[in-house]
Amino acid sequence: MATMIPIHDLKDKHLQDIRVIELGEILPYNASEPHRHNYFELFIFEKGLGAHGIDFEDFPIESNSIHIVAPGKVHQMKRDPGSNGFVIHFDTAVIQDNPLVSEFLFDQMSYDIHEMSPTYIFDLETQRQIVETAKTIWKDFNSENSLKAEFVKNHLYLLCIACLRTLSDKTHGKSKSQEVYHAFRRLLRNNFREIKKVKDYAAALNVSEKQLNEVVNAKTGMSTSQLIYQQIIMEAKRFLNTGISAKETAYELNFDDPAHFSKFFKTQTGVSPSAFQNIHA
Repeated sequence: MATMIPIHDLKDKHLQDIRVIELGEILPYNASEPHRHNYFELFIFEKGLGAHGIDFEDFPIESNSIHIVAPGKVHQMKRDPGSNGFVIHFDTAVIQDNPLVSEFLFDQMSYDIHEMSPTYIFDLETQRQIVETAKTIWKDFNSENSLKAEFVKNHLYLLCIACLRTLSDKTHGKSKSQEVYHAFRRLLRNNFREIKKVKDYAAALNVSEKQLNEVVNAKTGMSTSQLIYQQIIMEAKRFLNTGISAKETAYELNFDDPAHFSKFFKTQTGVSPSAFQNIHA
């Protein structure tokens, strides 16, 4: 049987959908097992040891670093004893009033882990600031101050902006092609279950299929259809690892025929859905 990957939400909410915990705190679920959330998790590692599995790939846990896990992404904490830090859980509604941070975090949901890394490493001075900010957030979260919600939220913004500053101009350029690609990734993230044809994305973006393919190929080395398929396959893997059947996964992804989905999955990955589940059991 495949490993169950439950989806957790924010229970017993504090501070308008923000919760701050220390690494190692006992949770109502086993963070060392694969799972996912319908909210963001921002990890601040003061001392890092071990690895953090995100969407089926391991990222080393380094001291004075930040890892961001977007809603829906599968992750698994493989933290070694001796590592420490804090985790901020927060709902997407929390960051809506800050366009810069909101856009950055929506990109975390829209781009895959190869295009936009979920891990952030900083220079020495910023490392010190990151850790001090995390400790200040933790202290205020546990205080009785009537304005602590706003305090925590605004310090969360500072951590996100520190991550954003590490990104290269290549990732967030202002060229026309980059704007088209950026818009496509966001459109794809929201619509891949319903829209699977290149022509429909091109029409929504007001560009030709040829233009869209050129932009996507220049950015990724893939065709637009390949990128659409990649998005579908990643979500299929997430669903399959919840332990549900290929048939249910097919319907979740709006395939009318489960046999068509199984054939599509095997063509794209080289293994059948059931074989994939057995590999990750």
